[in-house]
Amino acid sequence: MTDNIWQTAPLSTTIDHVLQRFHETHHHQAESILPLAEKVSRVHADKISADLLPLLQQMFAELESHMQKEERVLFPMIKNGMGSNAAMPVRMMMLEHDDHAAAIAQLLAITDNLTPPADACRSWNSLYAQLNEFVEDLQNHIKLENEILFPRALNE
Repeated sequence: MTDNIWQTAPLSTTIDHVLQRFHETHHHQAESILPLAEKVSRVHADKISADLLPLLQQMFAELESHMQKEERVLFPMIKNGMGSNAAMPVRMMMLEHDDHAAAIAQLLAITDNLTPPADACRSWNSLYAQLNEFVEDLQNHIKLENEILFPRALNE
């Protein structure tokens, strides 16, 4: 669905979409990416940034915490028609979105914009391909919440 659909869809439908399309996807991405990042970091320790694995571990841990706050606090408030009272939780989520964006920038900086070296093995290429998809998904997730879901919820 395009962003325009979310401008008018019921908020509960938008939240369900976020949960299925992004939260579930990020859980699966973490399950796939972290073990692969551990392997690539171990095998190519002399070539890959030593910061990559700790950064990814931190990113996924913070994302998991963030999604739990949305699922347990903010989304139930919005679904129960209390979105206009959710200014503080929304502000916190948006600040955390800024942190996620900063982590993405750091990830791109230490991976040459997720461009593997010419002689990279299949695992390294796969890792960067999966990270590209993760970054795009996370950016779209943040955009949908910041630009559509949260403003609409606060105004209802």
